Parts: sequence; C-alpha cells; structure tokens
Amino acid sequence: MLNRDTSLLAFRLVIVAIFLWHGVPKVIDPAGTMDSFAGLGLPGWLGPITGWVEVIAASMLAVGFRHRWAAAALLVVIVGALVTVQIPGGMSSGLERDALIFAGLLVLLKETRLAYAIGRGE
Repeated sequence: MLNRDTSLLAFRLVIVAIFLWHGVPKVIDPAGTMDSFAGLGLPGWLGPITGWVEVIAASMLAVGFRHRWAAAALLVVIVGALVTVQIPGGMSSGLERDALIFAGLLVLLKETRLAYAIGRGE
C-alpha cells in the first residue's frame, strides 16, 4: 500500500508530466504558439510566456523546489486555460481534465512540506 508521501509524489509527477507535455511545444515553436493564442483572441506574446511558465514551474514541482510557488504559477495557467478554452468548449474540450488539474494544484498549494523534495518547506 502506498503511503501519503509516495502518493503525493505520484500525484505531483502526473501533474508535472501534463504541464511539460503542453509547455515544451509552446517553448519549441513560439511562432506557432503566438498564432494559436491570437486565434483564441489572446495576445500572441502570452503564448511563449505561458509555455516557459509551464516548463519552469513544472520542473520546480518535479524536484520539490519552492513547490507552493510553482503550484501557484501553474494555477494561474490552468485558470487561464479553463476560462479561455475549456469552459467555452464544454465537457468535450478537456474541461474535466483541467478541473482535476486545478483541484490537484490546490492540494499541492496547501501542502507545506513534501517528501522527496529538494526544498523542505516554504
């Protein structure tokens, strides 16, 4: 049976994988990302910045460094995704996934200490 620390680590790594999966392409192709964001009615320059926030904050979360700061930054990103893409698109657009990510980030934001982390508290 998994203990609490191991469960939180697994949970954390799933969230990290999701944000890296979505963030790395934004960083690799900033021009395409700018076009995508502009197509959503958002400023194009916001796309690459969002990608860098996703990659940097997910990396911090992965190693447990300033995890609450990282979770807060990712909460801003996921709220933006929910408001601009998921809620207008309805349940078929990934709303339920992003709602779960939002809830998971709230859990990590609440945690003051994480095991398996290079930062032991904030």
